[in-house]
Amino acid sequence: MKNRRRYLALLLSAMLLSGCAATPDSSIVRQKGSQSQDNYREADDGSSEETGETQNVSGVEVSLEDEPDTGSFDQEDTVSGNAENVLATRLGVPDTYTATASTSDGSFTMTSNNAMVEVPDVSQVPVYPVAQMEFTQEFIDLITEAFFGEGPVYDYAYYYQTTKAEALEKLNELKKYQAEGNTDPYGYIEAARENGVFEDGSVTESDIYNLQEEIDEWEQVYAEAPETVEKVEVTPGFGVTSYEDENGNPVYYDDYFFGVVEREDGLFSYILKNSSSTPMSIRISRYADKEEITEDVSWEETYYDSETFASNAYRPTQEKCEELAGITVEEAIAVTDTYMEQLGLSDEFSVGFTTHAWKNLESSGFTSDTYTSSCIDGGWYIVYTRTLDGIPVTYEMNEGGGLESMESTTEPWCYEFVTFIVNADGLQEAEIQNLYEVGEKKYENVDLLSFSEIAEIFEQIIVIQNTDSYEDSASLEITEVTLGYMRIYDPGADSRSGTLVPVWDFFGSEEVHSTYDGVEYTNYIDYPGNSFLTINAADGTIIDRSLGY
Repeated sequence: MKNRRRYLALLLSAMLLSGCAATPDSSIVRQKGSQSQDNYREADDGSSEETGETQNVSGVEVSLEDEPDTGSFDQEDTVSGNAENVLATRLGVPDTYTATASTSDGSFTMTSNNAMVEVPDVSQVPVYPVAQMEFTQEFIDLITEAFFGEGPVYDYAYYYQTTKAEALEKLNELKKYQAEGNTDPYGYIEAARENGVFEDGSVTESDIYNLQEEIDEWEQVYAEAPETVEKVEVTPGFGVTSYEDENGNPVYYDDYFFGVVEREDGLFSYILKNSSSTPMSIRISRYADKEEITEDVSWEETYYDSETFASNAYRPTQEKCEELAGITVEEAIAVTDTYMEQLGLSDEFSVGFTTHAWKNLESSGFTSDTYTSSCIDGGWYIVYTRTLDGIPVTYEMNEGGGLESMESTTEPWCYEFVTFIVNADGLQEAEIQNLYEVGEKKYENVDLLSFSEIAEIFEQIIVIQNTDSYEDSASLEITEVTLGYMRIYDPGADSRSGTLVPVWDFFGSEEVHSTYDGVEYTNYIDYPGNSFLTINAADGTIIDRSLGY
């Protein structure tokens, strides 16, 4: 037992020294660089138990002579579902995880009361290298065919030109408000007042909205507007759409495309981007008509579990979203599965997460009443994640691409994802980002730490991470622990290649109490896709999902 605990202590020390010194603004510790991707080894015989050997973890040579400590649970609890799972048995994984931990002053507490532990039903865990898939014209053509068939795609810049008739209609509306003495026709100023924007005197009503300025802007639009709109058909791709420079000459985007497609079931925007953190970004959105695309209308996912949480008071209920969706989640998945087949991704991806979604008219303001009334439609949000050898990439809502500091010169790399929003009317949105090319296995069956070791690391690090973080108090409840893949990379070496490694994620909800100007506040974090800690299952290092390493 002593040597095992010595191993954990040395591991924690190594992580603290390697992670915190370079990132003082973050309380999350982690192993950086190539070690975090390559410091693994094959499991000898499918078992994680070692006798009289040594292992190099985070650059520290430690002895593993003793049996592992059972940590916060009795390994005899490995029964029921996980008892039939070869990998779960190999790692000593229980069906449920129970534990408590707290800071010395009691300002932070973590509890896990029979949290479900999810382990892929496999016997081996490979490690794969991945690289950014090239964003080729061939793939763009495939996307276009899958979503729009042979229908024409129009250049957005021409399609959304305002005609003189449209500009005049808007001008007449604004001048009518002015004649009536209504200087806040859209409620922007009133919404700002309700939210205390003007209390310190630094912001005036004119800063929020000025009716005369908007009239002047539309006068200019009217003067320059054409009589009719010319629809210019284009082939989606880069170097196709353009904007005018100061001399009126066209300048073509080599990393951006914005098109419009008229389908029988609606009007769709079609956007392609190639940027530093997202070398592949495809977004397709449906609108009721031409006007809706300019009215700050957007879809939001209902990323919460408990509707009693105060932070969700401004959102429609899940029941309301489901009612508006008009179909079951199974029917929605049947629609998205068809798109995945057409995209050639159905063999590599499976549904990793579903939740409700609602269509939000953002221009309605920011009070609870207007937020609720601004819900104009509902649907299902469906996320697909890659699965390799029966092991899925764990869904986590963080898109990655973060930097360690504002002074960082490294090029970030966001994660791969494929998402859809669907309701009874069909596809509402689709988004594809940073698809990977998967290489040959680096390891056939990587050696993993036992669950008791992972649990002990979690219980110590979650306390370290939350020490001196709260003036009042916070309580974290873990409800699910999941083993799956995650992509990590070394931005200092290569921002377009990395490794899919097995990680443990701890999901749950957090309640934070604080006081400001004598008023007590409670904030709730209750997102099912939000991992409170990610631990590399092979070497026990802590991974910052925002950074990707």
